[in-house]
Amino acid sequence: MSGNDIPTYMGSPFAGFWRRAGAWIFDAVIIYVTYLLVAFYVWDDLLIRSTVVDPESGQTLTSVVPSLLGLLVVGIGTLIYFALQESSRAQATLGKRAFGIKVCNYNGDRISMITAGYRAWPLWLPGFINTIPILDLVIGLVSLGACIAVAFTARKQGLHDIIARCLVVKRQAVFSEVSERFS
Repeated sequence: MSGNDIPTYMGSPFAGFWRRAGAWIFDAVIIYVTYLLVAFYVWDDLLIRSTVVDPESGQTLTSVVPSLLGLLVVGIGTLIYFALQESSRAQATLGKRAFGIKVCNYNGDRISMITAGYRAWPLWLPGFINTIPILDLVIGLVSLGACIAVAFTARKQGLHDIIARCLVVKRQAVFSEVSERFS
């Protein structure tokens, strides 16, 4: 029996697209604010600074963008952030906790750190691939599609959830019947 056979009656226990999107935005803010604080105040190799002088006005414009190292650090940091938190007792990142949702396997149990790491590939893989011109577009679109699938599946699963055999559910979801159906 596949994980897609979980009943959806008696109110859906599954976290919908907008709740998950809100949690992701919350987590993204945490990740990028942390990155920027480290990049500006601790490890300046994570950024590339360039200065341009406007010939007409003489005004100096400064641009700051992530370096290759910075993109890799964000990718690795994102992987660690999601893997550690989603495999913890809380079964959720800080964003998921704020939105009252958690990640679990088809029995409602905690997932392993390895499962949490590869489940989060649409979030960390683009950070690694972002340096290869055409591949970053392809991986970005695939990642986006994997996440948008949440809006269209009965169990509110993205491609990454299906591959990892995971569910994202409301914090108080009950799985008493689910374990019977998978035994």
